[in-house]
Amino acid sequence: MIPAKQTRCGFVIAACLLAAATRAAPPSGEQLYDIACLSCHSLGDAIDHRVGPPLGGLLNRKAAAVKDYRYSEALSESGWDWTLPTLLAWLTDPDAAIPNNAMNYVNPLTAEETQRLGQWLLLQP
Repeated sequence: MIPAKQTRCGFVIAACLLAAATRAAPPSGEQLYDIACLSCHSLGDAIDHRVGPPLGGLLNRKAAAVKDYRYSEALSESGWDWTLPTLLAWLTDPDAAIPNNAMNYVNPLTAEETQRLGQWLLLQP
């Protein structure tokens, strides 16, 4: 059996850790990009070795507009421009936003994190 003094100490430490975690700053847009996008996409406008097209300069850019990148027919024919509402729909569930697209992505973020990521991405040159 654990002595009562140690049990209380454990509860106090756990409470302090929980309080610190709830006060911690939420992840930045850049940190969310690192979590959700970096493995497949670069920033900037140059195509590199990654699976997806670069994500720089998204704001008001036509979907499927990066020259020499091969997009799905569905995205190419979507007529979308990247704005906050379209990007959030895409990030939340690409298959629901544009069926038959080629992006294999399941969003690991909360709605608030997705919003923060979308806002940050649209500001990247």
